[in-house]
Amino acid sequence: MRTSFFLTLLAATALIFTGCATKSGGNGMGDDVNGAAYDGATIDPNDPSLNGYDPNDPNVGAFDNGKFEDTRTRVTDSGLEALLFSFDSYMLPPEELAKAEAAAQYLFNNPSHVMIIEGHCDERGSNEYNLSLSEQRAIGVRDYMVQLGIAENRIQTRAFGEDKPVVAGADESAYRLNRRAEFVPYK
Repeated sequence: MRTSFFLTLLAATALIFTGCATKSGGNGMGDDVNGAAYDGATIDPNDPSLNGYDPNDPNVGAFDNGKFEDTRTRVTDSGLEALLFSFDSYMLPPEELAKAEAAAQYLFNNPSHVMIIEGHCDERGSNEYNLSLSEQRAIGVRDYMVQLGIAENRIQTRAFGEDKPVVAGADESAYRLNRRAEFVPYK
């Protein structure tokens, strides 16, 4: 009897402490870390990576021989197009997959080359949220290319959040082009 009472009490205590915790400023119902609402959330605002990501960490995206840009020469005439994303999403849009497939084909055709996939966001959302989202975009593209047969050690990722817009502007036509993953090959 005492054992079952103790176990019931322990279970109740565990439920209380693991219940619906949210970050301060958020309501747990689709707010980003600053409390601003976003539509169709595809990223968990309570994801610990939102607070743990450091874009200045020299190990972010680095593999066995360091950062590609430190050890190789950038290829500027690859002809690869940026892959565009939907608002607030890191899911690869089916209509954009051909761009990732072209980047994979580039690496198949150039076996000594490597690639950095740079993730970007539009200006909406907090800086921390956008860094996390852009990181997830770059990683998603990398993972897709690995599924296509590219060795993982030939692809690195970088996350820039909203810091490097390709187009200035505060309307959907600019936002659309800034939500992207860019393919940057090196030889």
